[in-house]
Amino acid sequence: MPGNPRRKIVRKDRGAVYHCWNRCVRGAYLCGRDPHTGQDFSYRRGWLRIREEQLAALFAIEFGYHAEMSNHLHLVLRTRPDIARRWSREEVVRRWLTITRLAKAMGNDLPTPSQQKIQMLLRNKKKIAKLRRRLSSVSWLMGVLCENIARRANREEERKGKFWESRFQCRRCDSEAAILVCGMYVDLNQIRAGEARTPETSRYTSAYDRIQGRRQRSLQQKADGWLCELTLREGPHEDLEGKYRSRSGRRASDQGLLPMKLHDYLQLLDWTGRQLRLGKRGAIPKDLAPILDRLAIREDTFVDALVSLDERFGCVLGGPTDLAAAATEMGVRWLKGQRASRQLFR
Repeated sequence: MPGNPRRKIVRKDRGAVYHCWNRCVRGAYLCGRDPHTGQDFSYRRGWLRIREEQLAALFAIEFGYHAEMSNHLHLVLRTRPDIARRWSREEVVRRWLTITRLAKAMGNDLPTPSQQKIQMLLRNKKKIAKLRRRLSSVSWLMGVLCENIARRANREEERKGKFWESRFQCRRCDSEAAILVCGMYVDLNQIRAGEARTPETSRYTSAYDRIQGRRQRSLQQKADGWLCELTLREGPHEDLEGKYRSRSGRRASDQGLLPMKLHDYLQLLDWTGRQLRLGKRGAIPKDLAPILDRLAIREDTFVDALVSLDERFGCVLGGPTDLAAAATEMGVRWLKGQRASRQLFR
């Protein structure tokens, strides 16, 4: 059965959360140690990590989770077209011109667009409207990120050709429970692949950044200050100002992602990582069970779902009602993962 086109998965004018991933051409270890030549390209993961942080401050897209592997990368992104619509025309132009220069930059420094080019583009209102939509597009963000890394690697090796296997692949996460499952899948990727033993040693992941960030006080310096705030605050304590703008300028906003505290998330992540590493399927501890219960996730199938997420689910991840609504929205009768959804979500 052919897959669903991305235009049906991605919502252009509404915010949504997407799990995006891309693989190096032929699965080669172009961001790790090549088993055939012994050459180590692990430093390229640092290239990806720096570019992701820079793009988080420019796009109206928030990085929830990330993992840079030896031969592929994973990102969980939340699009915020509502934020892009609030930006002034000059801010849209400045951000876009910076992004286009960044796509071709060979170093880690953030380029600055000339004032002359900004003024020239400000005269074109139709173009600005198009750029405003691009600034909340996962396709444009992934395109800029992957293009830049490919250019830098090819220049370094003095060769031409493809670096990435394809454009990129993505699935939509249609519930908070789906975001948690997908995010933990990304954060535990290095443990599943045998590249790390614990979350705190999984160097190029959002889990590592958040663990480091807990030890730092200044938002300007925190390792996870560019990532989406994990804890979603609702009701009378909701941060209305941070919902549409970030105080630090390192991300699109300070709005949280999930109804849980970072401490609870890291506890659940640590326990799950141990199960994956030891090949066990132990019962969820009593102090962690309420986390899954609040999000209506079945405890007995949680770990198994993280092991075989790609095999069980397709282009949309969510509960049974979420998949049914997504199928109707996309104009199809059925989406992959309906049985798995009933087994994982209440």
